Amino acid sequence: MDDFGEKLRLLYSKLFDGDIDRLTEALIDYQKFKPERFDLESEEECKKQFFLNRKTVLRRWLLKGSRCTSDFQKSFSNYALAHYRFKGRPLFVLEDFQKKGNLEAFEDKLDNYLLRRNRIEVKSDYRYLYWFCSEKKEVVCYEILHWKRTEGAEIALEVTYKQKHYQGSFLLSDEGNIFITLDLSWGRSYFLFHDNNDASTPYIVGTSMGYLPQDNKIPRAQKVLFAKERLDEESFDLLFILNETEVVAAVENRQNLYASEFKLSHFFKYATRFKHYTLFFQTLIQRHYQDRFYYRLAFREFFSIARIFDRIAHKGTYFIYDYSRALCELIETLAQIKQVPLYMVMELHSKNIFIELNQKNLEIKERLLALTQDAQVQIEIIFIQKEGRKLPKNLVQELLSHNIKLHTVAYEEIVHEVNSIDFLFINLGDHRDFVLADPLRDSKEVYKLFIHEEIIDEYKSDYQKLLFKSTRVTH
Repeated sequence: MDDFGEKLRLLYSKLFDGDIDRLTEALIDYQKFKPERFDLESEEECKKQFFLNRKTVLRRWLLKGSRCTSDFQKSFSNYALAHYRFKGRPLFVLEDFQKKGNLEAFEDKLDNYLLRRNRIEVKSDYRYLYWFCSEKKEVVCYEILHWKRTEGAEIALEVTYKQKHYQGSFLLSDEGNIFITLDLSWGRSYFLFHDNNDASTPYIVGTSMGYLPQDNKIPRAQKVLFAKERLDEESFDLLFILNETEVVAAVENRQNLYASEFKLSHFFKYATRFKHYTLFFQTLIQRHYQDRFYYRLAFREFFSIARIFDRIAHKGTYFIYDYSRALCELIETLAQIKQVPLYMVMELHSKNIFIELNQKNLEIKERLLALTQDAQVQIEIIFIQKEGRKLPKNLVQELLSHNIKLHTVAYEEIVHEVNSIDFLFINLGDHRDFVLADPLRDSKEVYKLFIHEEIIDEYKSDYQKLLFKSTRVTH
């Protein structure tokens, strides 16, 4: 008997537990079934006879052996066995049966498949199911008490919540997906987790599926976590749970927000999602809101958010429309870095944050000055002065008292030599460096945020040009 017959025997004994009917169902090509070939009254009887004929052939192959026939090779893609999956790929391909001398590899592949199908993948490592309950507006945590193997591929579970016990089941699919079913007091709930074997995080993110208890006609899907250890609920980020899965089905990738090296590749996913939203809003405008300016403008403005996410996804420059908000974020950032030099260039005009003393600017100024003491931030400012405008003496004294280095330079001397007369940057020599600038020759009245090293170097060079032509203010 050659390899082909031995391979059939392995399938028969191991994969189908010696059940010839199951083997036949896996290796029968129903596309060849033609009722007119059988002298029987009903199509059902014809199909039954077709099945029996195929079973007879397979039984003979098992007993006497066979080669990999041309008929087997032509029909293989139509066999159910050809659609068995293992780790997202076909369990067997035609070459596995055609090739000679690969019996040991064939059996190893089959054994690995059976091992993965029958084992408890998570064992006792994963013990907690976190699920956001939209009715109660709270996070529910079910603790797994026991795992118990059953006759089939499913694993029986017993969980507890508020001293009550519930039964459920665990199933690992051939593709590595985890299915958990819980029989709760109000009904049955289903949990799906896409297991990508990522060991960098102690939990898996998935989706729960079911129906609202008060109306079984309304489906719902919510984000759930399958965790190895109990999470710190006091600092638990509910925003990680409360997302669009409360309304529509979604499968989220794992994201370990506390990893030291957090990768931003997931921004590509969100950028794509925002593009879908903008397309949806454009359709709304065209079909329903052609004459409603209130909605048209709001939907169009959303495009700016989508554009920012798209630029972040590609590490590109993006626009800042609110300079005050940018300064507030800058202050918070510098407070975290500490002991960092901040270089600022700003035109001295009536809207300057140090000149226009409204409530917002006063708050920003006080917080900026506090950085020089609390976070030991060294600030250096070059003021660009047009003819007839000077720094107020009281402002000079206040800034100098906080050890801020001050310089002034005439607008006419430098306006044609630099990219901007309104920019700021930090220079640490690492990935935190940036330039926030309002370019002189840009038609847009917005600030731009740059992180590319070449552009940062350009603005550092501009700063040195300004510094060289400036006058130091000491009193």
